[in-house]
Amino acid sequence: MAERSGQKTIRRVAAVLILLMGLALVQDRVRLLLAGQQSHDWPTVTGEVVDATVTALAGTQVGLGWRVQISYDYEVDDRSFTGSRLRFSRRLGGRTRDQAEQAVVSYVPGGPIEVHYDPEQPARSVIVPGPDRRAWFGLIVGLGLAAIAVTFWTVPTRSNPSSNAGGRKR
Repeated sequence: MAERSGQKTIRRVAAVLILLMGLALVQDRVRLLLAGQQSHDWPTVTGEVVDATVTALAGTQVGLGWRVQISYDYEVDDRSFTGSRLRFSRRLGGRTRDQAEQAVVSYVPGGPIEVHYDPEQPARSVIVPGPDRRAWFGLIVGLGLAAIAVTFWTVPTRSNPSSNAGGRKR
């Protein structure tokens, strides 16, 4: 039985929206992974920790989590910069309070810190170089969404057999 035009339109609109979400996620995660990989080769300077705190994340759909927030100053070619990136990640939390407090212990305000900076954009820096393993998960989810979108676009839905012409059931 042929697919109804309205069903096909709705399915295709859904496919496009899902594809856009998937591609946006893939693009974001590829950028994170590439930047993380490149940061291994960036030059380093000794900076100074300005502040390091643990912050609770309330109101997220995944529950309460804790985030490490850090601020540090560093100089490249007699120019001063302030950084706040710990690693190339989109983590919203995922740490327990104890894990976050343990992670922040080594960042003592006023203390030295090794800063990896992008030689082409010295204002872009990171403390922990390398790609974040969680970015791989986001990449896989984005590819999965793209696969679902292709399926929505190409596989027709079936009409309900009980709704054939005249409303008669066989």
